Amino acid sequence: MYFSVIIPSEGLLQQAAHDYASLRNKAEGQLSYSEHQWIWQFFPGEPTYTRDFIFRRHEADNLPRFYVVSSRCPITFSDAWEVQSREYDPQLEKGQHVSFQLCANPVVTKKGVLTKSRRHDVVMEAKKKLLLEHSGEKWNDWSDDKAKPLLYELVQKSCCDWLKVRGDKHGFSLVNVNVDSYRQVKAGKRDIQFSTVDFSGELVVTDPDLFKLLLFSGLGHAKAFGCGLLLVKKLEWV
Repeated sequence: MYFSVIIPSEGLLQQAAHDYASLRNKAEGQLSYSEHQWIWQFFPGEPTYTRDFIFRRHEADNLPRFYVVSSRCPITFSDAWEVQSREYDPQLEKGQHVSFQLCANPVVTKKGVLTKSRRHDVVMEAKKKLLLEHSGEKWNDWSDDKAKPLLYELVQKSCCDWLKVRGDKHGFSLVNVNVDSYRQVKAGKRDIQFSTVDFSGELVVTDPDLFKLLLFSGLGHAKAFGCGLLLVKKLEWV
């Protein structure tokens, strides 16, 4: 596996900025989908190849850098962009503490009796459950301020609970976690709508093998749109 950073080339920032502006204009509100197509250009191959990478965008000074974990080493296709890659084989131990950042798409999957399984945004599901408990009012019409939680609190609880539940399956346990942002995104030609949540915090590795698989494959859905890549940094042992 490879861990790569794709950044604008020094001396060609203007060209990189132009490239990225063109990407934004082409996206027409669907930047995540266009980014996915753009990242593919760093992995040339047969049209039948399946996606073998996960990525995350981090923007600074109106220019992006992309973090990528992949089974193939990316190859630059433009002088305006530099690819810095290294082999990625993190050495993990049980009980090790790491800080982390994660952009994820928290959903719950519900099976219908006569319909296919569908994914539901965890925040919307939490709101729906609360509204059913209060005579089915609309959220904006809910007037009982004492019983109605702040939307910020609802986002924090539902998203953090979602991440906590996934720890057992993926070899980690949360020490502390924050939800830094919650956004609704449209992507794709069919106007696919989904949520993205930025998490940060600290976790402890409980199963190194499972956790390494998570670092390689990502967490949750919407990986084609820049979700799922877990960025970690080792901390001193506690």
